[in-house]
Amino acid sequence: MNATTELLRLLGSPFVKKTSLILEGIKIVELCSYSKNNRILLFYLEKIIKNNPHLFSILHQKENVRYWTALDAIAKASQALTYQRIPYVVFKTIRPYKSATVDIDILIFGEKNNYVKAVDEMQKVGYKLVVRGPKSTTLLDQKANMGIDLYEQVATGFIIYIDKQALKPHISKLKLENGMFIPILDCEADLLCIIAHSIIKEQMYTLSEYFTFIYYLKKLKIGEFLKLVKQNNLSCAVRTHATITALLHKVAHGTVPEKLQEILFSLGEDKFEAARIIEKNLVTPHKYHPITIAKSLLEITKGKETRESIATQLFHTFNPKFSKDFTKKLINHILRETY
Repeated sequence: MNATTELLRLLGSPFVKKTSLILEGIKIVELCSYSKNNRILLFYLEKIIKNNPHLFSILHQKENVRYWTALDAIAKASQALTYQRIPYVVFKTIRPYKSATVDIDILIFGEKNNYVKAVDEMQKVGYKLVVRGPKSTTLLDQKANMGIDLYEQVATGFIIYIDKQALKPHISKLKLENGMFIPILDCEADLLCIIAHSIIKEQMYTLSEYFTFIYYLKKLKIGEFLKLVKQNNLSCAVRTHATITALLHKVAHGTVPEKLQEILFSLGEDKFEAARIIEKNLVTPHKYHPITIAKSLLEITKGKETRESIATQLFHTFNPKFSKDFTKKLINHILRETY
């Protein structure tokens, strides 16, 4: 049994009965490192300490502190924007399982002046400017030592890959464990953003996306989700992501959730990417093939706003400074093992 299958069986699925998996001490340590690479370290530690309360106790305490620090940082950023009456939503940040996020993503709605105001006001209340991008700005919460990414558009570089107007009807309120309420996207819209981000921006599949997909499935309204997928021209991206998720669930638990089968029935399967991850013994994080990324990029060009943003991206590649920075980031994407 490979590391991916062992980890998936150990952490279980909301669609199958609990499976018993006895692991040796050395394997538990190996899977700890594997879970960190797949961005589910706290989720893994929460499972391990149930039967081994003294194992990884210091690491678990550290991750728990990060978790609560992140919740307070999210609440603080949310309060700052709410006080200024800036329309926004926290997205791609809160997962349906316990996760100590490394940064906070906030999408600003309305015209560009709302986004500009948000960046300015956040700096006035103490957030440090880190870097300005074409469609987003990174600030630093110095107390929490955590990045706050404010998005004007859901984009990578200049390329807009989700229409933020299509997300507006999908906003709901969430009560955090620290008692604060924040605006978030419902599971259909948030899952779509996470999948698109995984393929188009990060170009990598980690088990954090697997568990997000599996846990969101329980309450996912398939019709609404597929409507958003087609509205944003993301069928290729979702088909690929859903195919890998179904494959991993089938290998680990011997079955594919009915709702996931329904998504694949509607969108089809990506046999090319499935064959690649099988060939690599299901190792994750899994880097998508350039052909897969190209297909997703080609599909989103059906949208007028996306076509215009891609043209802008191409125009800026002739700027030596932008081109140098873009090339550096591209090489980093190719060489890294996780994100």
